[in-house]
Amino acid sequence: MLKKFSYRYFSTHWWGLPLLLPLMLMPVAGHFSVRLQLAEGYVYLIYLPLALMVAMLMVFNWAALPGLCLAMLLRYFSLISPGQALLVTVLFLLGITLSWAGYRMHSRNRWGVGFGEMSQAPGRLFWLAFFLPTLILILLQMAVTLGALPEGSAIFSEDPFALRTLINYQALLLSCVSRLQLFYWLVRIIKNPRFALSLWRRLPRQMAENVHGRELLCWGGLMIVMLGILTHFRLDRENLLTSDYTLTLLLPLMLWAAMRFGHLLTSLSWSLIMIVLYQLREQFLDMPMQLQQLAIISSNLLVFTITIFLMAAIGTRQRRMMIKAKRAALTDPVVGLPNLRALGVDLAACGHSTLCFLRIPELDFLSRTYGLQLRIQYKRCLADYLQPCLQENEAVYQLPGFDLTLRLDNAPSMMRIEQIATQLKNYRLTWDGLPLQPGVGLSFCSVRPPVGHLHELLGELSAMAEVSLNSGLPENLQQGGIPVQRKVKDKLAMLHEVQFALDNDKFLLLAQPIQGLRGDGYHEILLRMVDSQGGLLKPGLFLPVVHEFGMSWEIDRWVLEKNLSFIAHHREALPAARFAVNLFASTLCRPHLANEIAAMLRQRNVEAWQLIIEVEETRMLNELAWGNRSIRQLRELGCQVAIDDFGTGYASYTRLRDIQADMLKIDGSFVRNILTSSLDYHIIDSICSAARLKRMKVVAEFVESEEVAAALRKLGVDYLQGYAIGMPQLLTSLASAGSAAINP
Repeated sequence: MLKKFSYRYFSTHWWGLPLLLPLMLMPVAGHFSVRLQLAEGYVYLIYLPLALMVAMLMVFNWAALPGLCLAMLLRYFSLISPGQALLVTVLFLLGITLSWAGYRMHSRNRWGVGFGEMSQAPGRLFWLAFFLPTLILILLQMAVTLGALPEGSAIFSEDPFALRTLINYQALLLSCVSRLQLFYWLVRIIKNPRFALSLWRRLPRQMAENVHGRELLCWGGLMIVMLGILTHFRLDRENLLTSDYTLTLLLPLMLWAAMRFGHLLTSLSWSLIMIVLYQLREQFLDMPMQLQQLAIISSNLLVFTITIFLMAAIGTRQRRMMIKAKRAALTDPVVGLPNLRALGVDLAACGHSTLCFLRIPELDFLSRTYGLQLRIQYKRCLADYLQPCLQENEAVYQLPGFDLTLRLDNAPSMMRIEQIATQLKNYRLTWDGLPLQPGVGLSFCSVRPPVGHLHELLGELSAMAEVSLNSGLPENLQQGGIPVQRKVKDKLAMLHEVQFALDNDKFLLLAQPIQGLRGDGYHEILLRMVDSQGGLLKPGLFLPVVHEFGMSWEIDRWVLEKNLSFIAHHREALPAARFAVNLFASTLCRPHLANEIAAMLRQRNVEAWQLIIEVEETRMLNELAWGNRSIRQLRELGCQVAIDDFGTGYASYTRLRDIQADMLKIDGSFVRNILTSSLDYHIIDSICSAARLKRMKVVAEFVESEEVAAALRKLGVDYLQGYAIGMPQLLTSLASAGSAAINP
């Protein structure tokens, strides 16, 4: 059964396009070959049929040989006798066959790759640009020397070392070096017209990133001026501009193109420039010139061509490698998703984006159970699963650990966020036959460039995604209406203020009296911070930042050292002074906290009973054994421990049953309304009753009137603190007041 005829079928068989093209293009190549008739005989400045033959082989492989053989026979039958034409054809075919066989052995299955590929450049230069012209020269020279070809009808003389032989040899070399690519592209386009579109798209990709149209116009204008001088200005030969010296000025212009515009544009433009120069050769080549001058011009053009093409290929290859390196730097090598650096680049390039943070903490347990490959596969599959929800320029980004981030264009509607959340809930990964569906927390916020604190912003989103894990709903980081970037910026500014205060000793210690109903009062140390503008900041403004950025111990250590130093320096004026110092829960969970405080006490010769440690009741103390261990060690050291803000914390009565402390401080929200709320009154009463069973002292804060104080005394509260008892004052002012201020 006959196959259906098609252009593709016609262009791949030797009897089709490979046979037809040489017959069509060989006369064109012969016409544009430049030949000069001199007294010694005629010489070629460039011989294009040889470049056409090699280009046909690079496109059609051995299928091009029948067409090349027929085209050469037709060409030489019209120039020389049939016997001589047959001999020249055989010699050319022999040289081409041996050279192409050597090139095929060297390049193996990459014989047809395009130009500009540096890995194939050495083999291609040797076999097709050097070995082939040299072999053709040797074969034709032998035929002339042996008399098989008459010298009058050949381009070679009997003397193999004549200048005319050198010029013709350089013409063959120049043809294979400079015109081979032009013929290759022409044949590829005829075989497959879509290749022209591929070349057009490749042009801008090979150029440097900062090349603009003005630079191309400037280069093109200078090149036109140079060509005009070489081909149209015919003044005196002693004029420097119209001498052969002007030809050398083409080299820096072409090197400019080679380094900036890429191999494709450079090689194409140089091939066309040489065609123009040779076709208008009467203007820049003096016809009566000597053979030596022709040889020098030809060798210069050959060296120029090799240098320009190699520089263009090297420059293009370097830019390609830089692009690959940049792409690799923006891609996680394990998961294969864009990384955090890519997220920063994309946020800077987009005007308005929405970040969606996906937190998957259960991946930690799953990866420890099933291996690291599970985490990698889960992230890859989840990213693919979310692709239908994303638009063209949106992407999923890999974050370290167990998190992912989505970047959405503009500010999408809540409906789209909920759609993504629904997709996340429906996603499951089948691993070893088991369906795995870990919970995913989703938080989001809108951002605008520049995003100067991306890492801190992602930290905020991560914390909000933890909330989403419990609520089961997507959480908006901008619920308060304050732009999230401004919140992060303000938080970092406060962090700098805290660090500045630590470095420059800009914290202040205040002391507020706590009245003991049995005459054993003490003072609570309150911390204030002086910012860089001289303003006084309350703890509620800077302590959350201190805790979030892990500076808790630095602040607590500073307070402890300053307080103990005050006790040591004013031992005579305040011999029985006791001070309560608030510590963060994270500080209490330090493994060696008791030893560190003991060292501070010994260094300043301060008694342990003079220091009361207050710690806020938090979930951390319930979940970490180190907190309870530190409390026990501090009590064994001789310090008293007070639980602050009791009644509002995590499982307060459960903690009261388990904890071993000396004091309970009732939260001020209950004390403030004790006279108007019977519920608050009974809560305080129950706390006092439970504390007595544990033999713990009770401290009531926010005592702002004598009536409140009387009610608390009636309930059996041991210590009172508030504006009705005493206002906070600078710690240093206690020394001048004397010991009477300690026991009011």
